[in-house]
Amino acid sequence: MLRGPWRTLKVSALAWLGVVTVLAAPSAAAGTAGDRTAGDAPQVSCAWPAVVAPGRLNIAFPESNATYWLMPYRLGEGDRIVVNGTYPAARFTSLTAYDAKGSPIDSLADDQIAPSAGSMNPFAVPDAGPNPARHRYRVTLKPGTEPGSGQNTLAATAKGAASGSGWLALRIYVPDRQSDPTGGVALPTLSVQRHGSAAKSLSACPRSGSTQGPAGPVADEARSVVEKYAPRGGFGGCGAATASDPGFAEPNKTGGLFPNPYNAYLCTPLAYKEGRVAVVRGKAPTFPDTANGQSVLTKSQLRYWSLCQNQVRLPYPVSSCAADFQTVRNKDGRYTYVVSTKQDRPADATMEHGVTWLDWGPTNVESLLIMRNMLPERSFTNAVQDVGKGEDPAKVMGAYYPIVTYCTKASFDKSGPGSCTA
Repeated sequence: MLRGPWRTLKVSALAWLGVVTVLAAPSAAAGTAGDRTAGDAPQVSCAWPAVVAPGRLNIAFPESNATYWLMPYRLGEGDRIVVNGTYPAARFTSLTAYDAKGSPIDSLADDQIAPSAGSMNPFAVPDAGPNPARHRYRVTLKPGTEPGSGQNTLAATAKGAASGSGWLALRIYVPDRQSDPTGGVALPTLSVQRHGSAAKSLSACPRSGSTQGPAGPVADEARSVVEKYAPRGGFGGCGAATASDPGFAEPNKTGGLFPNPYNAYLCTPLAYKEGRVAVVRGKAPTFPDTANGQSVLTKSQLRYWSLCQNQVRLPYPVSSCAADFQTVRNKDGRYTYVVSTKQDRPADATMEHGVTWLDWGPTNVESLLIMRNMLPERSFTNAVQDVGKGEDPAKVMGAYYPIVTYCTKASFDKSGPGSCTA
């Protein structure tokens, strides 16, 4: 299995929720007493039937600079799904298998996916060239295998179970052309092979059809899953931080939110008050600026990071995000964010004045700021991934820890962000 310079990460569990649905015509061996049946969820007979993104299914705090395609499956003993894909022109991609409760079973990041014969992996080698026809890969998803076995194989079931149901997720972050979420290539094709039968190729679901849009049975099921499996009583909070006394910490409860195994997160609640803004400051980790032509293999501290403003109400939508490449930094590599409504935005809260602005979004609900860190480089020890259980993230992350304060718009307009102190 190919390996890049990135560290193996603990699983963090703030991400997005998928859809519970059933692949058409499962083999008899796939059904178990705990599995959903066709009567519980809409059947799907095409590939990648759900898209999680702010403009599509805006659920479970999605990252606005990424798109997630979901494929439900039910596989019996000897069954498999074969994924034939092309590495996208993007910052990051991965394939992850989840069980029926949304817990990760197995995952392959882009630099871990070995290329097909005659191809090269542009996330792993610098001389892969620009031709997508030479950037091909094949991954097999099957039950009865152990997670992490490599050889471009994903375990479809936990603990080597011979059958079961779950979801396969394709993630693509920061495509080189932002208008093309697939990264300039077609979505991977999927072939289902039932035990003792010939492989059957699935056609792609309609890109604009109800199965992938914000309405229809799949979208309805996705929302119902969020409502059922999200933390009881709503989002569980961020350490000891409160909306009146904010501070970034690791999330307290994360059940039911399908995690991206390559991200770790800090969060803080915020509360709206007319005439008040939130200011976030810290040192920016370096990153491969692929959106502006830099190679994804450029030596960097993180593969990706971002700050997002989210709504703490079901189904937990995102309001706005600024990724690393969208964040202005000063000569010392530090950033300043202002989170506010449009009417409370300070006049100098602009890129030209060294400030990245985030739209507060709705003001009638509590908000949640989320800082993402993805795939730290092995020598970088100030990432969210380095914060151990019970440790103070501010001490571990040092200058890279984001400090959040409130400030009145009038004070910011008069004296700038320096007037916004804890």
